[in-house]
Amino acid sequence: MSDSPPPPPTSSSACSRTVSVQLPDLLSSCTPFELRANRHCRSVSRASEAWLCEAGLKLEWKGMKVGLWASLCYPGADLTQLRLAVDFLSLLVYEQERGYESENGNEVFDLISDRLGRVAYKNPAWYIRFHRSMRAYHDAKRRLHSLDSTCIPDLETYVDLRRNASGLRMVFHLIEYAGGLDLPERASSHPMLRQLTSQACDLIAWSEDAISCAKGMTPSSRLNIVTVLMKDRNCSFGSALAHVGTLVKQSADAFLATERQFAACVDSAVVYDDTRRYVRGLRDCIAGSVNWMYETERYLGTKGNEVRAFGWVFVPVLD
Repeated sequence: MSDSPPPPPTSSSACSRTVSVQLPDLLSSCTPFELRANRHCRSVSRASEAWLCEAGLKLEWKGMKVGLWASLCYPGADLTQLRLAVDFLSLLVYEQERGYESENGNEVFDLISDRLGRVAYKNPAWYIRFHRSMRAYHDAKRRLHSLDSTCIPDLETYVDLRRNASGLRMVFHLIEYAGGLDLPERASSHPMLRQLTSQACDLIAWSEDAISCAKGMTPSSRLNIVTVLMKDRNCSFGSALAHVGTLVKQSADAFLATERQFAACVDSAVVYDDTRRYVRGLRDCIAGSVNWMYETERYLGTKGNEVRAFGWVFVPVLD
């Protein structure tokens, strides 16, 4: 999900130190969202990890636990659906983790192009939306990467780019595939569903930005909302991190408020079984993604349970 260029050093004489900070209580914001898991998690995870290794994609896949992430986001998917979801999310993680070493990011996703093609044949409207989001993902990544090293974008610009560069819109499209849903354009483009999608995206992306700080805030770190807030609000690292927690809570509250409006809508072209299941899928993605951040070794190494309990991390920061 996370993919941004490194923030600039604050001065030529900057030096690094390690500070102890408490991450925002991200899980409390997700309390209203039920956590469910797919019963095929273990078998599909093993098969996907073996396939990734055979394809020559080297990461610590067992520690990444991408299969767990997918099983939490798509708890009702069958074996075939979950396998495609796990493989896609794994390729997304791989493509982000390797940074900007290659400009041929599309080549990674080509590994599943045949399976995506079969889905496109059955549901061309879905594939058009999915492909559009993939183009937006690569474009947002390029735009973030092209920012001058001395130029941190303002908050509004960053939020817009982050929604696409996170890859989460594609993650949400998979809700339709994994659930066998039929969302015609008039439903998928409805303002309330678009708003719910954006609110879920912000909640997950900002949670990831906050928890990613445990890796360090140095010139080699990826730009995230904490860095942007430090500039935008002219505040300290700790204050910016605390404000991200507030933003995550506000996004969760906004999602719940929009969800209530959606439930009260009487337009049968918008509110019907499949759109209700899509909104339920967004809930699964919120709960699943944020909880997974504490389970995977991608952000916190092996200290996820400790951080989950107490919130404290030691962060390398740049003075």
